Order: sequence, then structure tokens, then C-alpha cells
Amino acid sequence: WNHLNNVESYSAGKSFNKNLTFGTFGEIAADYKSMLFLNATFRSDYVSSMPHSNRTFTYPSVSVGFIFTELEALKNKVLTYGKVRASYAEVGQAGSYRESYYSTPGFGGGFSSGTPAMYPTGGVVAYTPSSTVYDASLVPQNTKSIEGGLDLAFFDGRITASYTFSRQDVKDQIFAVPMASSTGFSQKVTNAGKVHTNAHELTVGFIPVQTKDFSWNVDFNFTKIDNYVDELAEGVSSIMLGGFVEPQVRAGIGDKYPVIYGIDYVRNEDGVVVVDEDGFPIAGDNAVLGAVSPDFVLDMSMGFDWKGLRLNMVFDWKKGGNMYAGTAAMMDYYGTSKYSQELRESDSFMFDFEPSVKQDGTPNDIRISGADAQAYLSTINDISKYFVRDASYLKLREISLSYPIVKAKWGSITANAFGRNILLWTAIRGFDPEASQGNNNMSGYFERFSIPSTSSFGGGLKVSF
Repeated sequence: WNHLNNVESYSAGKSFNKNLTFGTFGEIAADYKSMLFLNATFRSDYVSSMPHSNRTFTYPSVSVGFIFTELEALKNKVLTYGKVRASYAEVGQAGSYRESYYSTPGFGGGFSSGTPAMYPTGGVVAYTPSSTVYDASLVPQNTKSIEGGLDLAFFDGRITASYTFSRQDVKDQIFAVPMASSTGFSQKVTNAGKVHTNAHELTVGFIPVQTKDFSWNVDFNFTKIDNYVDELAEGVSSIMLGGFVEPQVRAGIGDKYPVIYGIDYVRNEDGVVVVDEDGFPIAGDNAVLGAVSPDFVLDMSMGFDWKGLRLNMVFDWKKGGNMYAGTAAMMDYYGTSKYSQELRESDSFMFDFEPSVKQDGTPNDIRISGADAQAYLSTINDISKYFVRDASYLKLREISLSYPIVKAKWGSITANAFGRNILLWTAIRGFDPEASQGNNNMSGYFERFSIPSTSSFGGGLKVSF
């Protein structure tokens, strides 16, 4: 009988949310002789998702640009375009504020599959206060940014260059700050952060050869972005953003944002790893294990065109930055990796991941028998620092080829072929650092049984009329 009463068990839920955002926006733009440009904006927002006293916030922006090569005295055939620019902007961002509310609890453990205890159970429905409390004085996050840059073109665009520097200062960042469970809550959503970012971007383009039948163009894009945590909530030195019980992704005062945090080695006063009498490293205290942000990223694209035959290649180079190699940790621990096999089959080996000393301070010369490989790998599995690896890589991102096989009055037919993620050179042996675990706060930082990146190949025909 197709009726709700004729079921062994059922559960239902209901939720309702309603948010209102009302914005007032104004903009003014002006230019003088297509040479001097001014643009200014002003915005005021009202949002219902904030406390009553902090629902309205305003933020302005202003930018100026000057094409100095429009000046008659600077016009020439070498520097054919030049522009300087600067801007200042503020951006407000509201959070989500909720007054005290109740929710249906569920109970589970870190090693449980799902949530084994769920209400209603035994015909009993339960509601408990939410474990998250919201700061009644919560204010919108505010970002202030300044930017300056220079754009140049030489020989009618045969050589181009553009440089931009920007600094962003973010205050009143909205974070869920951990609380002692004895308060009845596990976290408090409040304004708990102040972060600043320095960014450099340089773009350079060349056309080394350009004839009637052949052209060759090369473009480089260099970016360097450094984020630093300046302040957190009072009494809080770092905040967990993602990860496991250990290791974690954290935002910490004085550190680059974000960092990997977990168990380090025992080290001497000089920071050198200390090994025990068996030559095994010793698990130490929790510490910052590495910064996630790369030193820089350099992209290069190159194109060749010969009588309609077009070849394009794109390379990506990421230098520096760290990630946690969780797959390597698990495979080493369970003895299924090639590395663990090499240790087991060797006569002896040494801990050589970092320079190390014995407990008496002398250089480490203790060799570990291959028969003790399992004990050794079990020991390093408890030291997350061992699996924090350099995430640098050089990748042939894409290569494509196209050629117009038919050109006629009625149109054309162009054949094309491409390949993506074809070649990879990486500091992590046998692994693509872009195949990371999760998204948002964990993307690019943690890897653990992640799906490998795929190479793709294809081709087709494009018909134009």
C-alpha cells in the first residue's frame, strides 16, 4: 500500500533559511584626451545575516591610469605604448550570524563509518543546543588593497611587459575559534584574524620571428604571492583550517598562510635531528612542519605558426611550497611501496632524510638492518614531518596542433589535435602534487589516497561557413 503509514521506519526533516541583501552602488568614470583616466566607486550594503547593530557597511574604490606615450614629446617607434596605474580599494564581506538554536545530535567516533548513533532512536527525538556559538558583536570582514603597475609595449607589440605589485590587508576575518568543551560549546564564530598579502606579477611577451609565412611567439607569466597572519583572537596563536587530528592545516601568527602543523623530530639546539641507539629518528613535539605557499609560479606559453599550421605548448613551473604525502605514509607503513621493499631487501640502510646526530652529539653513523625495516617504517609513520615533501613541479600542461585542411569560398575545415598533462617532473617521486585531497582549506596541502591526475588526448574537425 503506497502510503506513508505503511512503512517500517521513516524520518523527515525541515529547514528554512531566508537572507536579504540590499546594496547601493555608485560609479564615476572620466578620461582626459584618452590619456588620463579616473574611476571611482562607492558601495553600501545591508545584510540580514549579521547582528542587528552591524548589518550596514560601506566600501569605496578609486583608480587612476596615465598613458604617458600619448604625450607628443614621448611618441617614438621603440616604446610604442606605456602606461602607469594605481588603485586603492576596500571590499566588505559579511559573515553568517545565527542566534542560539537547537539541532538534532549525532554521535560517532573517528574510526566509525558514518554516524552510528542518530536520532530519532527508539521513538525518542532529541534536540540539543548547537555546539557553535556566534559572537553577538560580529562585524563584516574588511579588505583594503593598494595596487600599482606599469605596462609597456615596444616595436608595435613585438615585445610587451607588464608588472603589478599589490598589497592587501584583511582585518576582522571571520573564523570559528576553538573553545574548551567545558563551556558547553566547541567553537565560537567571531572576528579573529588580521592577514596581509604581498603579491608580485610580471608578464613578458615576445614575438622573435614574424614573417609572411612564419611566426613565433613566447609569453611568460611570473607570480609570487605571500600571505602572512598578523593577528588572531586574544589568547589564540593558531587556528585549525582542515586536516586530521594530526597533521593539520593551520593559520598561525607570524607564519606564512597557511602552514602544515604536526609532529616533528626531536632536534638538538642547532635544529639537527637526533636518532636513538638503533638509528631511528625520535618523535618530538607538535610544530610548524612547512609552508604551503610556493616561492613562485612561472607559466610559459609558446606558439609557432607556419602557413596555417599552428603548434602551441603551455608549461607550468611551481617552485617551493610543501604538502603532506599521505599515500606514501600509508604505503610505507603497510609495506606495499617500492621504497619499503628496497629497505626490506637491503643488507642495511640509514636514516638519511635529513642530517642527523646521535644522542651524544656526534654524526649519525648507525646502520639499520634490513630485517628491522618494518620497525623503522612504523616509527617514522608517527612523525608527520617525514612525509611533508617539497611540492615543486614542472609540467607540460598542454600541447595542441591545428591546420586548415580546406579553405574555400564557402568556408573552411580545420583539423586539430591536443594532449593535456603529458609530461611531469616533480620533487615527489611518482606523484603529481596537483592531485591533492579535498578542496577549499585542504586543496593542494594534503594528499592521501587521492585520485591520480589523468592525461587526456583528443582531436577533431572544425567546420566554418
